[in-house]
Amino acid sequence: MTAAMQWRYVDSGPAPGEVNMAADERLLGDAASRGGMPVLRLYAWEPPAVSLGRFQDEGTSVDREACRRHGIDIVRRITGGRAVLHRHELTYAIVAPDSNSLFPDDVIGTYKVIAAGLLGALRSIGVPAEMVSHASRHAVLVRRSAKDPSCFASPSWYELVVHGRKIIGSAQRRVPGAFLQHGSILLDHDPALEAAVIPGGGKPGAATSLRSELGREVPLAEVKQAVRNGFTAALGIRFVE
Repeated sequence: MTAAMQWRYVDSGPAPGEVNMAADERLLGDAASRGGMPVLRLYAWEPPAVSLGRFQDEGTSVDREACRRHGIDIVRRITGGRAVLHRHELTYAIVAPDSNSLFPDDVIGTYKVIAAGLLGALRSIGVPAEMVSHASRHAVLVRRSAKDPSCFASPSWYELVVHGRKIIGSAQRRVPGAFLQHGSILLDHDPALEAAVIPGGGKPGAATSLRSELGREVPLAEVKQAVRNGFTAALGIRFVE
């Protein structure tokens, strides 16, 4: 097996938002400076947090007072994209050097490769997800969400949806020598809370969750194993603990 097909696997468990974002940034810096194997990191958020995209205006993208009332932190990601409420979810992060032959050298191509692994993960636990390109999403949704501050109200390239509703929201950052892509796999979804803390968030029909689609609470351990299995099957890789 070639070096490109061996990945490092890290299960970080739950941590505060600042710790999670610092860990992702550190992994990206290591990959850019030293190369090495791609890394799949899985983690959760404790306490819950709203993460803002790298260029988002905090004053218009999050309700600070509502976050305080609900015990929700506010952090900023090093990736772009829009605000995400991290609560009942599993977050994945993939970090790899540019030299890895599995990934194209562009944002959209990398999204597609990673989406294939995530699609395999969702389908392995019975979620009838599909991968759709930005251009193929409903035109009404694209127009409606052009200025929405919420990630799950806005379309992206090669995203994963179930019956037209987004179930994973992802963002990517590329630096000389490496890239990072991380994203939220929704275990459950509370549109009312999302609307309270993210102005314009929580729109009906924009997002769904594993619980909504499967009719049961899905344990984190089950989702973690599904993610590992999905990437192993879709990309033919092997994980190193």
